[in-house]
Amino acid sequence: MRDPMADDRTLAERLLAGDKRALARGISLVEDDDPEGWALVREVYPHTGNASVVGFTGPPGAGKSTLIGALVAHQRALERTVAVLSIDPSSPFRGG
Repeated sequence: MRDPMADDRTLAERLLAGDKRALARGISLVEDDDPEGWALVREVYPHTGNASVVGFTGPPGAGKSTLIGALVAHQRALERTVAVLSIDPSSPFRGG
């Protein structure tokens, strides 16, 4: 009997189909500098269209989260898909 949770698609296919678990796995692979992660980036990159990447830095309390929240709300109002990846360089878990 086939496992109903099994998915025969590649990680890239799942990611491109909007699978959030595939995205999380891909991020982890890239963060870990795993060659599989960089192969995934090469496979997915041609499908990114005109995605934008924006970075914010600043000291604690400067309003980064407030600004990002407003920008996300604006983009969502335009019916755009938005993803936010937050990295804390002081994190005791992964060092950033």
